[in-house]
Amino acid sequence: MKPKKIVLLAVISGLMTTLLFYTIMSKQDSSASGEETPMVEVIVASEDIQQNQKITEEVLTSEQVPEDQVHAQAASQTSDVVGLFATADLKEGEPVMLHRVQQSEDEDEFVTKKVTEGYRAVSINVDYVKSVSNLIEPEDFVDVVLSEGTEGEAINSEVILENVRVLSVGQRMVEKKSGETEEEYTAVTLELKQDEAVKLVNGSERGSLQLVLLSEQISEKDENEEASAEADDEIPEDSTYITLPEQSLLREGPGLDSSVSDVIAKDTKLKNLNEQETDDDERIWMLVETPDQKKGWMSSRILKHENE
Repeated sequence: MKPKKIVLLAVISGLMTTLLFYTIMSKQDSSASGEETPMVEVIVASEDIQQNQKITEEVLTSEQVPEDQVHAQAASQTSDVVGLFATADLKEGEPVMLHRVQQSEDEDEFVTKKVTEGYRAVSINVDYVKSVSNLIEPEDFVDVVLSEGTEGEAINSEVILENVRVLSVGQRMVEKKSGETEEEYTAVTLELKQDEAVKLVNGSERGSLQLVLLSEQISEKDENEEASAEADDEIPEDSTYITLPEQSLLREGPGLDSSVSDVIAKDTKLKNLNEQETDDDERIWMLVETPDQKKGWMSSRILKHENE
């Protein structure tokens, strides 16, 4: 056979082999691409869910996820988690894990987790008026006012507790989200020190208690004042006049448990009578005199000297 024919046959044979190989591989690729990955439905958060928040259908949605990527603890239907409580914050789009929700019967455990070390959770009964028309929400701050007096006598009202943190209203321990149905409640749980808890219980037996809702700005300012060092409390005794940076209460004695004798307006100049007392909470109180010559006690944490 001539060399040219041999070369030609070799080329043709090579082309046929290549074509056959390509055809076989194309069929295999087509077969592989036809096998779809199994998908399963998982429940995810449709919006951010706060820790301790009760989970409802409104905050849930479903997504299709490849079966081999699904966590074993992922909820597969809303009924698995609706009515339970989140034990941690969940971000929008995050799968809801069964180990990150809590049974409703264990709700009391959430209260104990929220209470600051050294404090107690104490509940009081409220009605629509005493709860400020049900506007008080968890994490708000309130003053507690005691009103007492027998029938036919003048009613005496006084602030017995100030700037108290609200742990829960009814059974709800997180702030109501926008669009949620308004629910009335008949109890409010407050975070108190032991002596404050005793004072609250005593007050509830003596008369009627009402809650006064504080603005968020005042609450944050008071919290910062509580965290201040003792050096911030000290006031030079040679200062004669003191200016109030905000509206404040004048008390009959050096302590939060003393009756309020007057409400002093912001920027009022008070005369420092150079007498100080320290209460059980290490809070310094100063004896001052108002422009109308009314004497009383005021916490040094809210006073500002003329030379400052």
